[in-house]
This record gives sequence, structure tokens and C-alpha cells, in this order.
Amino acid sequence: MLSGKSSDLNITTKWDGAPAIICGTEPVSGRFFVGTKSVFNKVNPKICFDDTDVDRFYNGQLASKLKDCLAYLPQLNISGIVQGDLLFTAEDKRSGIVGGNRVICFTPNTITYAVDRHSRTGSVVHLSKLGIVFHTKYKGDTLQTAEVVPLKKAPKYHSTEDVFVASANFIDATGSSLFDQGDLYTFNAHINRAQGALKQSSKFLDILQGQGKSNLMMHLLLKKFFNQRIRAGRGIVNAKTMVAEFAQFYRVAIQTERGKKKTAATQKKYENMENDGLMFIAMYRRELYFLIAAYISIRSAKKMVIDQLNKVGTIKTFIGQTPTSPEGYVVHNDKSMMKFVDDEFRLANITVDKSWNSK
Repeated sequence: MLSGKSSDLNITTKWDGAPAIICGTEPVSGRFFVGTKSVFNKVNPKICFDDTDVDRFYNGQLASKLKDCLAYLPQLNISGIVQGDLLFTAEDKRSGIVGGNRVICFTPNTITYAVDRHSRTGSVVHLSKLGIVFHTKYKGDTLQTAEVVPLKKAPKYHSTEDVFVASANFIDATGSSLFDQGDLYTFNAHINRAQGALKQSSKFLDILQGQGKSNLMMHLLLKKFFNQRIRAGRGIVNAKTMVAEFAQFYRVAIQTERGKKKTAATQKKYENMENDGLMFIAMYRRELYFLIAAYISIRSAKKMVIDQLNKVGTIKTFIGQTPTSPEGYVVHNDKSMMKFVDDEFRLANITVDKSWNSK
């Protein structure tokens, strides 16, 4: 797709909105409703048809935002059930200056969005009392049995005087997201390296799946190890170093669990688990090296895709006062979807204070 050839793929942009809003026509009653994902609860679904329902299920800032959704989202004439992310209500917007231009800002979750006040979008945002972006549609005879409808493009609704509806569909009118020949060569090199490394570690992946017990399964700890490094901003760049550091991570994880046990017999059990696990890592050091090398190559290819798509951005994004990329993208075809989430966002999402109450 990024080389300009015909493709069955479609891309949507991940907006960092919050909270998630489920709304539309309730299948049984035919009435308009709003809520969070708790509308799908099998027991005590929190479905809001009016402000009284909101007060019964929610409180604080979240309740206030849901009442705004009840007041303004019916203007969109939504049929069926859709999910979106709230971008702002009237009190969330503020003015600012970016690059000498006046902008309207809103920070729904972690990322701050800045829209040129004098642009067409800026004019709509300025007048709107609520902003939202829709990305998912559901179908079912009841909310409790509703299932996601596979869509290549996000549900589309038009903004009204009171509601700004952002589009999640990725549009590149200038061709600036296309790889040039050098980019394409580098991207394919990452993919080829990943494929080669996975051939060296494919059998090991099956073996890894069965190593360990419960939450101390080796493959779960490896994933935890990767995520911990990403969230600490340390990255994953050298497969040989990662193998040694994972062995130490594994040792500490088992020793931490062993320290929680009271009896000598149970502590001995964890000591044996530690020794067996370290022997396993030593025995399969080569295969683990190639597995991590494949992961690094895949991540490098992913970053190239994100960086290229970011070149199309028309709305400026910040974390605090630092310019940043959008949260990421979702790539769809008729059979599946794959998320491309920026590491910078993953790190910030657990360290930046949120401005809304999720309870």
C-alpha cells in the first residue's frame, strides 16, 4: 500500500480520546442510549436513556460528560450501535498559540490536539459543544449479545452545529505517505531479516509456549520483559544483550515470588523452578537470540510505517508542550486488523495524569 500499488488494505487513525462512548439505538426498546463499555455487562448493564440513569450508574466528571452525550449525540441520527472516543466537551477546549498561529486545544486523555482556529475544522471545533470520533460498529438483537461488525472503514457521521465528528479514516490526498525506493528497500530488508530469524526460532516458539507454570510461564514473562523496557523508555535494540538481560529479569521474577512463600517446601519448589528456567534459557540461547532479533526487525518495520503515515497529519499533537505523533493507526482488510501503536504514546500513557474520571 505504501509503495503505491493496488491493495485491499485500509487504514484508520487512532485518536487518543477518552472515555470510550457506546451509543446509538438500543435494539430492544428502539430508544437512543449512551454509556461506557459497561452497557455490554451480562449482569447489571449500565445503559443510560436519560440523566436519571446517568446519576444512578455514574458520578463525577464522567457523569457530566455522559449527560452531554445524551444531550447532543442524538443530532447525528445514529442507527444501530457504535463505539467512539470522546474528544472534548465545551469546558475542555482552550485557546493557544502554536508556531505563531492561533489554535484551539483539547486533551481528552494523554495527547493534546491543536487545531488551527482559522481552518475549516477549527471553525467547527470552536462552535461545537462536544467532539467525538467513531471507529467501531456492533450488531445484535440485544446489547448483551452484540458483536463487532468487521469494517474496513470507520463509521461516518457528519458534524452538526453542536457536535464535531472527527474522521478516523486515513486520507492521503498528497501522496506524502508513500515510500520512496530507498524507504521500500529498507522496509523490505527489515521484513526479510524478521522472516530469516523466525525460521531459526519457529520450533522454539512452540517449546517456549509450554515452559513454566501459571503467570510464570516463560512466554508471558518474555512479553512482560519487553513491555517493561518499552514503558521505561529503554527500548529493545540489541538481541544479544536482551538475552542476557531477560535471564536476569527471569531470575528476579522467580525470586520475588519465592520470597512471598512461607513454607520451606514451597520455597524449594520455586528455587527448582528458577534453576530449571535458567537452564532452559541457557540451552536455547541461540533460538532466543533469533526470536528477539525477529521482534526487533518487526518493530523497526512498524516504526517505518508509523513515521511515514505521520507525514500526512494535519492536526498538531503534543504531550504536555512537546510535539508528538498520533497514538497510532489500525490497518484493516476483510479478514483482520492490526494495530500500530507508537512507543512514545505507550510510555506517556502510563506516566501522564489523565483529566477525566473513569469511575
